[in-house]
Amino acid sequence: MLVLLAALVLGLAVGYARGGRLENIRHLELRRAWLILVALALQLVAFSPLGNWFGSAAVIALHLVSYAVLLAFGGLNIRSPGIVLAASGAALNGLAIAVNGGYMPATRSALSSAGRLYASDTASNSRIADAHTRLRFLCDVFAVPSDVPLANVFSLGDVCVAIGVAIVLGGAMNAQPKREQG
Repeated sequence: MLVLLAALVLGLAVGYARGGRLENIRHLELRRAWLILVALALQLVAFSPLGNWFGSAAVIALHLVSYAVLLAFGGLNIRSPGIVLAASGAALNGLAIAVNGGYMPATRSALSSAGRLYASDTASNSRIADAHTRLRFLCDVFAVPSDVPLANVFSLGDVCVAIGVAIVLGGAMNAQPKREQG
């Protein structure tokens, strides 16, 4: 969540610094943007008390399907470099999650730096990395230090998502509405 918040702040800052206007975002044209809401809803269900009712296999399936939905959205919007970067980040996260049993491992050093004692302190979809963790470099290996508000761990995929979202937002703020031809 902190990564997306940072992306929004960065995107707005870049957009304003380049002379953009927030109202220009309404002209952003994304194909099937509702897929982002579907992916979010799948994760909300998976990692809410409702997910406990479904069981761990369903939670893992919902989690992985949410990433597939994000990749579909990225594919539909491949002409936007920011969306491609964000979708690539989602793919990296989805891959790390898929090869690690449906959960995103977090390293002990990143958790410690963020002031988190347990992976579950970061999110219910996280686990502590161990000797069996695959593709560790794609896992939550970075941290916002504990003395920073909302400190948490994050991954390379999260960085790609954040930069991609910031590019889309900053670019949309600077976009001019398309004029009708005629």
